[in-house]
Amino acid sequence: MVSPGQHRPTARVILRNAKNEVFMLLTHFDPEVGLPPRWLTPGGGIDAGETALQAAVRELFEETGIRVTPEALGEPIWSTMGRWDWADGNHHTYEDVFFEYEVSEFDLDDSNWTTDEFRDVLKYRWWNITELANSGESVAPHGLVEFLQNHYLSDLP
Repeated sequence: MVSPGQHRPTARVILRNAKNEVFMLLTHFDPEVGLPPRWLTPGGGIDAGETALQAAVRELFEETGIRVTPEALGEPIWSTMGRWDWADGNHHTYEDVFFEYEVSEFDLDDSNWTTDEFRDVLKYRWWNITELANSGESVAPHGLVEFLQNHYLSDLP
């Protein structure tokens, strides 16, 4: 859980398939935050003593069952910072570091989910980036959809 005023560094993985779709999870914030659900890439908080890369490897496994080496994820491709304003006037700030990984279709393995993840994850799916951009759905962090469009669609015919 994120506490009011807390800064939360996270590591996330843009998981893509051969059709250039992005795998995302629809999750809600902790109930006391009072914000609507939003779509996220797999990832989560960076633990004390952990690098962003180590956290990305761990979180990808915990949230999807996909095991990768740090070398397979390589260097970060994007990072962003921002603030979530809660419904009650509190807020927290975040810094998200993104890696990318391409897979074939896979079956999600939720056997390493925490109790909170079973509570928070409402559904998951592969999104076509253009469809996601036009969906009107809430996506986090701020600016992710634009990054996906610029990074993955700019070189398509």
